[in-house]
Amino acid sequence: MKLLGLTCGRRHSSNEILLKEALVAGRAEGADISMIRLLDLDIKPCTGCITCVMGLGNGGPGECVIRDDWHFLHEHLLACNGLIVAAPVFVLGAHGIIKILADRFGPARDIAFRTIAKKVRAEKGLQKGKGVDERTFHHRVGGFISVGGAITKNWLSFGLPMMHLLTFPSAIKIVDQIEITGAGRFVNVVLEPQHIEKARRLGRHVAQAMLKPVEQIGWMGEQTGVCPVCHCNLLTVFTKNPVECPVCGIEGTLSMEGDAIKVHFSPGQIAMARGTFAGEMAHVEEILNNLKFFEQRPDKDEIEERAAAYKTPAFESFVIPPPDTVK
Repeated sequence: MKLLGLTCGRRHSSNEILLKEALVAGRAEGADISMIRLLDLDIKPCTGCITCVMGLGNGGPGECVIRDDWHFLHEHLLACNGLIVAAPVFVLGAHGIIKILADRFGPARDIAFRTIAKKVRAEKGLQKGKGVDERTFHHRVGGFISVGGAITKNWLSFGLPMMHLLTFPSAIKIVDQIEITGAGRFVNVVLEPQHIEKARRLGRHVAQAMLKPVEQIGWMGEQTGVCPVCHCNLLTVFTKNPVECPVCGIEGTLSMEGDAIKVHFSPGQIAMARGTFAGEMAHVEEILNNLKFFEQRPDKDEIEERAAAYKTPAFESFVIPPPDTVK
């Protein structure tokens, strides 16, 4: 029962201290713990080459062609049963490496894309070469620790929501998340026993959830949030109902009872949230249907000719080259 912690930001700072407390509490519940400092790794941004997705479409493993430490990190992610991510909040959201990882961990590690890859491999009767790593489909649980220097919570608005981008493609079930405010000094959380206890409780919750069957895993955190799936408080509000959770992509109805806001999400919507297998499959089907529509366009053969114009001096002459190429 392996519990992995990921931290970013300054070494030995508040978010790392809280993560260590959570991991040690998880160890007391029987978990084998380990921690990776993300900023110690060489993780490059996704280039959008879609080689990984095309590989899955042909029944392959969907490997990333970028040679960096992401492969090392991915192996540890596949080996774990539980994941706790701790990240500082800088400009309203989690540390930028969380988004970089989300992009690299996205479609190629999406359980729906990988399910289709297995189906393609079986239909083609492929025997040679690697297929999808079966560890992809192991159920995992997780927790988030968001740490901000601001006291006003609206300066941390996207901390927790951004962290969900990292885990929903692989359907990691988040059972607890905490938001720490006022951590303006690098290690001042050591003077805040309530923050330490929140982290310990989260670690215990994740470790306990790792031992449960999938059907028995539910939300264990204190803060329920507006959304019953991600438990965040963000909403996309239109001119009339329905409203939408921007993290989970599910629709609900908003109503007022006095000065209290009530949001109701139907069981059908909850079942289709991002991070559920049904929700991921619906997304993949949408992409595949769009590709089929594109293939039927009568002008599709003109793409290369039209796109070539944007490589000519008319569109390249004003591009500023990077400094290391200027002589």
